Amino acid sequence: MSKTRPVLAFLEEAWLKQLYTEFDSICFQFRLNLRKPLFEIRDMKSQWGQWDPLTRTICISRNLIQAHGWHHVLGVLKHELAHMFVSEVLQGDASHGSDFHRACEILGVPEEYRGGGLDLGEPLRTWQEMSEVPEEDAVVLRKVEKLLAMAESTNENEAFLAMARVQELIHKYNLERVLNRKKNRYVSLLINHRKQKVDRLQRMIAGLLTGYYFVDVVFADLYDAQQNVVHKTMEILGTEQNVYMAEYVYGFLRQQSESLWDSYRTKNALKGASPKMSFQTGVIAGFKRKLDQMEKNAQRAARSAAHISENLPSGVEPESKSLVRFDDPGLRKFVKSRFPRLTSIRTGGRVLGEHYDSGRVQGERIVIHRGISTQGSGDRALLGPARG
Repeated sequence: MSKTRPVLAFLEEAWLKQLYTEFDSICFQFRLNLRKPLFEIRDMKSQWGQWDPLTRTICISRNLIQAHGWHHVLGVLKHELAHMFVSEVLQGDASHGSDFHRACEILGVPEEYRGGGLDLGEPLRTWQEMSEVPEEDAVVLRKVEKLLAMAESTNENEAFLAMARVQELIHKYNLERVLNRKKNRYVSLLINHRKQKVDRLQRMIAGLLTGYYFVDVVFADLYDAQQNVVHKTMEILGTEQNVYMAEYVYGFLRQQSESLWDSYRTKNALKGASPKMSFQTGVIAGFKRKLDQMEKNAQRAARSAAHISENLPSGVEPESKSLVRFDDPGLRKFVKSRFPRLTSIRTGGRVLGEHYDSGRVQGERIVIHRGISTQGSGDRALLGPARG
């Protein structure tokens, strides 16, 4: 007997157990009272999955599990569960009609997994490569691109001003988008560092993204079918433009934190995880202080513009808009459709003062600019668009 067969048999048993675990999780998340089906892993040439109402069996393609990420397996599983929901709860049409789409809404099936066919080979775009966007959005993206290029300036003041202008432009764009109730394409981008723990640096950057870049971030578990382990993943949710900008910033800050730590460690002959954690925590805290200062400066400018506007002719609006916090109902709905039961986790950890302070000083000097790739952000997968 081939040595690979026992290994494959062991893995397939683990895959089946995981499918039952995913079923229980989906029922819990979406408050469903469904009778457990049978699961089968099968060689399927023309389908990724299949629901058989006579035997109450959901079949999942062996090739899907072996050749593609588990997030795709979850998408196909939810698709088949929607068919099962139609059969056993709605008692409706087995096709991809209105009953099926109603079931997809109830089960939170991502849009790209709702059709009869699924292309798993479509490459992901970077945020700079987005082309199918409205012209008014494309204009904003081009301005951001130019400002990021200006932020590479060796003149610290020019670089700071360019980055501040990026923050102001992004905020103004999102404020007008929400106030004008524009139709938006919401997406979810999965980042997987293939680790079983979320580090402090990742959580701190996630907090920056939610606070300043108009996205939401969710940490979750994702099964790795090849290694038979569960990894901690990070999903960035928001409009397509905001998600790709946030991912860019995330990769940029991780790489900058590593680069700054390497220089600091070498200079001070440091070893161990505690100094590194403290220094990098300081880096992100320093960068956050910088963003806070930019926001305060913009608010002062907005108040000044509002005062000047009192003397403007009737019908003439000032250029500055107050940088106010606002809620995006479309994003809130999108996140709720994916994660109906979200919980918040507080993280602690000891911080070494000297290294933290040194990192904070370095963080306050960081300027987001063009030219840092997002490869350092880990495996990435676009999980699903929605219109809102």
